Amino acid sequence: MPMKAIRIIEDEHRSITAVLEGLRQLVAEADAGATAPDFELMAAMLRYIEAFPERLHHPKEDDFLFARLRARRPDAAPLLEQLSREHEQGRAHFAELKAAFERYRQDPAARRDFADRIERYAELHWRHMRREEDEVLPLALQALAPDDWEAIDAAFASNDDPVVGIGATREFRRLFRQIALRAPPPLGVGPPAPDAK
Repeated sequence: MPMKAIRIIEDEHRSITAVLEGLRQLVAEADAGATAPDFELMAAMLRYIEAFPERLHHPKEDDFLFARLRARRPDAAPLLEQLSREHEQGRAHFAELKAAFERYRQDPAARRDFADRIERYAELHWRHMRREEDEVLPLALQALAPDDWEAIDAAFASNDDPVVGIGATREFRRLFRQIALRAPPPLGVGPPAPDAK
């Protein structure tokens, strides 16, 4: 049963969503003047968003899940190509987001632009992940053979992915824990957010 890869993909989507939503809320609170901006925490969240999907999650989807599904179901090629293009576009959108963050760090007046870019970036990611879970995963469950799932399961379960290096997922888990420990409730278990000055 191909539950290992499916569970990992869904767990990874939840982790990405949690960090995106946390960043969105931190920026919204600072934008509303409810809290002072925590640039260190925001930077950690951006590092996670940049590194985890791009270095670990998306390459495995493209190289294993999408490739095998494309071979079994050529009619799914347009959907899979669109999702792969969205992976590439996500890198460009992230570069713009990161530049907006650096402007915000230097100039509080740039906060609104950064907040708007977070909203757009998060919406793109959520829509993308929904398509994967609502369209690709059900199709994969129907079309892929046991040997396909063995390879996909092994790729998603491996901490020693050749794309990212040995122990990379441990580093992402460490960064995720760091974010959770620093983020104020209800985003994490860190100390309450400081009041805006």
